[in-house]
Amino acid sequence: MGKNTKRNKKTKQQLQQQQSPPQQNGVTASASGTASEDFEDQQAASSLPSLNAKKRSQLNKLIDELLDLVEKQPANPNEEWKQYEQLQQLLKQIMIVEEPLSQAVCPQITDHPDDQSRLAKVEAFSAWAKDGGVHSEGLEIAIFPGYQLGLRANRPLAKEELVLSVPRKLIFSEENNSDCRLFGKMTQATHLNLAYDLLIEKIRGEFSEWRPYIDVLPAKYSTVLYFTTKQMERLRGTAACSLALRQCRVIAKQYAFLYRYAHTLAESSTGNRSHPGERGLFFTQRGLCYKLYRWAVSTVMTRQNLVPSEKQEAQDSPKFISALIPYWDMANHRPGKITSFYAAVSRQLECTAQEAVAAGEQFFIYYGDRSNTDLLVHNGFVDVNNLKDYVNIRVGLSPTDALAAKRASILDKLNIRHTAELRVLPAPDFISKELLAFVRVFKMSAEQLDHWCSDLERAGDLLHIDCALETDHETRTWQFLEDRLKLLLAVFDKEMREADEVKELSQLQLKDGASLGQEIELMLLLYRRLERSILAGALQYAQEHRKV
Repeated sequence: MGKNTKRNKKTKQQLQQQQSPPQQNGVTASASGTASEDFEDQQAASSLPSLNAKKRSQLNKLIDELLDLVEKQPANPNEEWKQYEQLQQLLKQIMIVEEPLSQAVCPQITDHPDDQSRLAKVEAFSAWAKDGGVHSEGLEIAIFPGYQLGLRANRPLAKEELVLSVPRKLIFSEENNSDCRLFGKMTQATHLNLAYDLLIEKIRGEFSEWRPYIDVLPAKYSTVLYFTTKQMERLRGTAACSLALRQCRVIAKQYAFLYRYAHTLAESSTGNRSHPGERGLFFTQRGLCYKLYRWAVSTVMTRQNLVPSEKQEAQDSPKFISALIPYWDMANHRPGKITSFYAAVSRQLECTAQEAVAAGEQFFIYYGDRSNTDLLVHNGFVDVNNLKDYVNIRVGLSPTDALAAKRASILDKLNIRHTAELRVLPAPDFISKELLAFVRVFKMSAEQLDHWCSDLERAGDLLHIDCALETDHETRTWQFLEDRLKLLLAVFDKEMREADEVKELSQLQLKDGASLGQEIELMLLLYRRLERSILAGALQYAQEHRKV
């Protein structure tokens, strides 16, 4: 056990001796445990600085401005970008006012990867995990260039061998024994509940039973929440840009709502454990700041996994909740197959090797079928070998189209939305069957629509590349796709030319010991290259089919 845990135990024992009534028949009054926990809460809170009335008033006004800003729904990409720039300015001012508090709960670190400082705490974490029932024979935590921390095989591992198990009691979720949740009457998605619980445990510091785990988590992330405005500009013109801007807007809005509830709508909390949610409110009022919320949300975004809820009626449909799984979440991603599953009978997460691993090599798991857009926005990395990558393009029926109803009836039969984001794929497929079918329907003449609407059971044929269609119809279809892809690539070049991407990418790849900012720059350039490659390949494919 770590030093903090030992000190906490000693404090509890002293309090129980001072405040608890004598044992009767081997049972001690439960009030003793509550008293020691209350003492720890007060100790944790007393170590945090408080903002004076002037700064609190200044912060309240900034939060009101932020809420006014994010309530506005931008009408187009230019408005969305302007809103993001304004949001970044407000958040910068908020972080300046909150600096004394954020220094206490999120200590300042250098701009270099913090793997060495995390590695120094791995020994205490590994002991904590082992004591908690984690079985990881054959694996150990180590540093890997380009990955920071990861799992290393310390002996040969066979394919499909069970190499890691984490018991339910060590899985951090909203169903852990804690009264920190039920914050006010705010109903939130499970991943937000998880982020809130993590935030509270981070504020509790050395008094948190999860401290050894929290100590080995990254102090910063490469998620979009950490991008500078200049870095975010790299995404302009890409499929990821709007998603990234929306993510920043949503998280800022969540933070502002949480702040307003804690500091404007609610009374000051004493942390009375007999009232659900009071303890969470107590710590939120004393430790909440944007840097901490950004860190908690980023931790959940990059590491969460779903596990079945254990607090539901047996007859209900299975419910899954977000969770952080210590030790297992140290494993990095490599394309393959999912080999981690929750075993309900043994109440533990079990992970097998997706491939044979030699001693000394890194042990990888597969995060699932996700595009690089999704990985970049929510996980802060891209996979250059991603076989499941794709680029979404937005298409939709025009409300002024006199034939829209007939087009809609065919799309309904194909289970394709009338306004949708459909996939452009890497080689060898290039154009998804849904996108191809949509454009075919979109480019049908009135006569062709009548023909297909007369027998909707045949609509499925439109999904196939070799569907028998009139030559002029197919030409219009592929011409539309060609024009759309050319337009997307033109926007790419407007923001950054391909030659400049290649030049900057080669310069960044030559540097050793890159800072977090440089890692983000490299990731963004790689993403641009990967998306451009998919669009360019699909364009060539469309041009070839138009000529046939």
